[in-house]
Amino acid sequence: MSSQNTPPSKRERREAARAERIEREQSAAASDARRRRLLQLGGLLAGAVVVVVIAIVVSTGGGKSGGGSSNITGAADTKALIGGIPQKGITLGKPDAPVTIVEFADPQCPFCKEYTLNELPTVIQKYVRTGKAKMDLRWLTFIGPDSVTGAGVLEAAGQQNKMWNAADLLYRNQGEENSGYMTDAFLTNVLKGVGADAPKAIAGAGSSYVSQQIGAAKTLSSRYAVTGTPTILVGPTGGTLKKDPESAPTAAGIGKMIDAAQGASGT
Repeated sequence: MSSQNTPPSKRERREAARAERIEREQSAAASDARRRRLLQLGGLLAGAVVVVVIAIVVSTGGGKSGGGSSNITGAADTKALIGGIPQKGITLGKPDAPVTIVEFADPQCPFCKEYTLNELPTVIQKYVRTGKAKMDLRWLTFIGPDSVTGAGVLEAAGQQNKMWNAADLLYRNQGEENSGYMTDAFLTNVLKGVGADAPKAIAGAGSSYVSQQIGAAKTLSSRYAVTGTPTILVGPTGGTLKKDPESAPTAAGIGKMIDAAQGASGT
C-alpha cells in the first residue's frame, strides 16, 4: 500500500477555498460593524467628513477611470444565454413556472463567477428556458465597497428588466476584489453591452427601490442561514424552499432539487 497521501480532488480544493472565503467574509463583516460603531461616536463631525469625501469622489468621476468599452467582452454570449427568456425585476423565467430557484450572489465573488460561467448555463437552458423553473437573483455584499456599488446598479438594472443580463456580463468581466474597478465607466460599459439605459441604472442605484431589494435579500439570507456565495435555494413556487447542501452548487445538484420540487408541487 502506498504511503503517499491522496491529492485533494478539484471539488475538495474548491470547497476548502470557499470555506476560507466564508471565514474572511465573516471577519470582514465583524470589522465593518466595529467601524460603524466608531463612526457613530464621531457624530456630526464624521458625517461632515463623509459628505466632503463623497463630494470629492463625485467631482473626480470616482477616482479610477475604469475600463473602456473595448475591455468589456462576452456580450454575445450573454445575449445567447438569456435572450428571449421572460424577465422582470429580479426574476428570470416564466412567472407561472412550477419551481422557483433563488440564488444569493455577491458581484465580486469569484466563486459566483465560476458558477455563473460553468454551471448556470445548463440550469437556464434545461430548466428556465423550458419553463420548468424560474430564478430569483438576490444580491449580498459580503466582500466590500465594490460589492455595494455593483449590487446597487444591478438592482437598478432590474427596473429595466435587464438585471440578469447585466449580472452575467459583469461576471464575464469581473475585476480584482475591492480594487475600485466598479466605476461608473466600467458599469456603464457593462450596461450598454446588454442594451440597458446606463445613466438611468446608475442614478437609480441610490433609490428606495434598490434599498428595499437589498434589504429583502439580507432578510431572506438570514432566514436561511446563508453564510457565503453562491448559495442556492429551490422549492415549489409559493411553497417551502430548501437550501442546496453543496458548498459549490452544480447544475446536476440543482437539477435533482428541481425534480424533487416538481414532485412536491404535483407537476
